[in-house]
Amino acid sequence: MKITVTGSLGNISHSLTKKLIAQGHQVNVISSNASKAEDIRKLQAIPLIGSLEDYEFVKQSFQGSDAVYLMIPPNFSAPDYKAFTITVGKNYARAIQEAGISYVVNLSSSGSPLAGQAPLLNYQNLETFLDELPALNVLHLRPGGFYSNFYGSIGLIKYQGVIGNNYDDTVDMVLSHPEDIADAAATAFSTLAFTGKNVQYIISDTLNGRQIAQMLGAAIGKPDLTWVQFPDEQLLQGLMQNGFSKDAAQHYIVDMGIAIREGLLAAHYAQHAKEVFGNRNFSEFAKDFARVYQQG
Repeated sequence: MKITVTGSLGNISHSLTKKLIAQGHQVNVISSNASKAEDIRKLQAIPLIGSLEDYEFVKQSFQGSDAVYLMIPPNFSAPDYKAFTITVGKNYARAIQEAGISYVVNLSSSGSPLAGQAPLLNYQNLETFLDELPALNVLHLRPGGFYSNFYGSIGLIKYQGVIGNNYDDTVDMVLSHPEDIADAAATAFSTLAFTGKNVQYIISDTLNGRQIAQMLGAAIGKPDLTWVQFPDEQLLQGLMQNGFSKDAAQHYIVDMGIAIREGLLAAHYAQHAKEVFGNRNFSEFAKDFARVYQQG
């Protein structure tokens, strides 16, 4: 098949592109960064460079594709991140309809089914626009928090000797390895066994902050590493100092932490995740984390 992949060479899309190429598919990879074009070609894929906020570019990129993999880029510096996600989501849906694409694998979010409910009142459901297309066969992948997000804590660990979030170390987190997500997407494209509107949960492990601190601490030679709970306002200010817009930090990080703290995501998964995809446990990821930690 001819498959168009969004997400440039990110944690999931890079691995997915390699898997699809190995399966014999022709793969186009969309990126907003022209410097990624040569790396995309090295994977034997075709680079398509442009902005997902530009409808004509999206439409042209989807033309002739048999299937597409969709994700909303994490443009957390956008002043109004929800407006950004709506623009991209509508562009996707319109281009899919006009290009006559029948199969889509969509990277959704653990927060999508709770969007519009407190505390995720301003969170955007990434599935809405696709579910409105009656002839489309779509598989929504709903992962938990990415293992790779913990790379963002390396500076905090090195300079303050702690790791944490706006919930305490007893709160369970549903977590997903990006490789498990890429595997699920590649499997879906290789079989096309989904019809209509479908959801698949990607859960690689479920751990609390204390367990995560212990595993990462042991891996990097800091066995006394502890998980701390940051006040919501402190987390918000820290994110903004690191380049997040206030809107993105509040509604997509802080509010999500509140939902985790209140057990809303864990309760949702417990209720709906009957058949779960994912098998890469966190203890193995801790070894990768240690390598990155030592390099950086």
